[in-house]
This record gives sequence, structure tokens and C-alpha cells, in this order.
Amino acid sequence: MKRICSCRLGLAALLLALSGAGSGAAAQGGFSQASLSGRYAGIFSGRVPRGGGSLPIVGTGIFIADGKGHLRGRETYTLGMTACEATIEGTYKIGPDGRGTNAVTFTALGKGCAGGSFTQSFVIARHGALVLLANTNGQQIEERWYLQR
Repeated sequence: MKRICSCRLGLAALLLALSGAGSGAAAQGGFSQASLSGRYAGIFSGRVPRGGGSLPIVGTGIFIADGKGHLRGRETYTLGMTACEATIEGTYKIGPDGRGTNAVTFTALGKGCAGGSFTQSFVIARHGALVLLANTNGQQIEERWYLQR
């Protein structure tokens, strides 16, 4: 009787593993580059290193992802006490679990505003309707993108 019970538990565990339940397969969610596609409204804030200290930054933007690993957009932000605008272009990669990274170059359009580049990690939430981002290049900036409908 004890042996039959052990076999049933073993069989149940095997079926559970093959179905993907309780493993990474179910948690991965089947995300791809296409999971980030469309026009997003974004808001961001944080601190940017400058000289020996850092400056506060806060801004909004429109970001367009093509579903194939490329993004572009335009943002308006205040860095310290300077109001700036910039265009952005970049690339992104998404893993099957919905986590990703991007690399962005921004071109400042205003006087006293400098261009540059940054990298971010992100996670896709709400079936692509929300993207949560954090800079990974020493800037302490967090960002949220909301899919526009």
C-alpha cells in the first residue's frame, strides 16, 4: 500500500512537471519583442549625477515601440532648474518572462540641455499596457509607460 501511494505521488509530480505548472515554463508568459508595441505615455523622475553631486529630474514623454526591438519618442523634462526637450531613439530586448533591457540615445533640443545616452531594465505588466523601467547606468531614475488607446 505504501508503495502504491509513492508511485501515485511520483506520477502526479511527473504530470505536473510535464504540464509546466509549478515550473518556470508557466511563469515565463511567452513574451517577445512584439509584447512592447504601440504608443506609450510616460512619466519619470529621479536624480542624475552632475559634477560631485546630483540634480533632480522629472518629466513626461511619448514613446513609440515598433514591436521589433526599436523605440523612439519625444520628452519634456526639468533637470535641476532647466526646462528641456529631447528626442529619443533606441533599441530594446525582451525575455520570455516579460523582463527586458533597452539602450537609448537622446538629443536635447533646448538651450542649456545636453544630450547623451542611458540604459534601463524594465518589466512588462498588464498585458503590455504598463511598462515599469529603472535606469541601470548610474542615474537614479524610475519611469512608467502607459499604453495609449
